[in-house]
Amino acid sequence: MKNFPVVVVCFGSPSIAGDSLGPEVGSLLRADSSFPAFVYGTLDRPITGKNMGEWMNFVREVHSDALLLAVDACLGDKGNFGKISVRADGVCPAAACGKKKRFGDVGIIGVVGDKTGDPLSELMQADLDAVGALAREIAALVKAALSPALPSSVTA
Repeated sequence: MKNFPVVVVCFGSPSIAGDSLGPEVGSLLRADSSFPAFVYGTLDRPITGKNMGEWMNFVREVHSDALLLAVDACLGDKGNFGKISVRADGVCPAAACGKKKRFGDVGIIGVVGDKTGDPLSELMQADLDAVGALAREIAALVKAALSPALPSSVTA
């Protein structure tokens, strides 16, 4: 079985509370010097609706042999706030703006607001503390999934 390099691409804008999930995850992963993957999309260099086409092309070209793990916020049912879903077909970044182009081989989405309201209003009114907690949880899950397993200790 061939091992593929993994590239994590986090979508969103830090200037919108609910949409800051992706860049916050990216910053948390990038801050860990032992994290074994490339990370794009952070609080200081976000991948937003305005620049995502360029970034998506860049990542696909530079990392053509990599497994692309995409992270984004999404809107869902009220009962699913704070839930995390893993998808086998990537994510649809900027879906709240009507863009429906998928990106990634695997997608991780976190529900940050209600899908029945105006999408932009929902993202703007999201609870920043809850989004931060969700970002920490996603970052921890990604780290656990991609970090090499620690050897078991043997006691004599």
